[in-house]
Amino acid sequence: MSIELKYNKDLNYLLIVAKGNATIEDAELRMEEIFDSDIIPSNVNSLWDMRELLFDHIDIELIKKFISLRKKYNDKRGDAKIALLSNSSLSAPLIKIYTILSKNLKQKTRAFKSIEEAELWLCEDFLKGLGEI
Repeated sequence: MSIELKYNKDLNYLLIVAKGNATIEDAELRMEEIFDSDIIPSNVNSLWDMRELLFDHIDIELIKKFISLRKKYNDKRGDAKIALLSNSSLSAPLIKIYTILSKNLKQKTRAFKSIEEAELWLCEDFLKGLGEI
C-alpha cells in the first residue's frame, strides 16, 4: 500500500506515511478508513510523512484533486493540525502550492523538515495539558 496509517494513541496524532507514487484513490481509501474507524478520532492531528513519496507524478492538477477530496471531509476533520514532513528539494514548491490552495480548509497546515519539530507542533496543546511545555 502506498499510504499507511499509524495512530499514536499516546500523543493523539495520526502518522500518514506516503510512499512511491501514491494516488488520489489511495488517499480516498485511507480517508474512508479514518472515518470508519472506532479507534481513530476523525478530527485527530496528523503528520503526513512524505519522505519516501516520489514527487515526479505530482502536478497542480493532482494537488487540486486532492484538495477537492479533502473538502469533502472538511467538517469531519474540524480544526485538526496537519504537519507535512519532507526533506526533498523537489517537494518544497509543491508543498507550498498545496498549502496556499488549501487555505480555505479548516485545518491548519505547516511544513517541516524534521519529525521532531513536526511532532512538537502537532502535540503542543496536548503536552501543555500535561505540563511538559
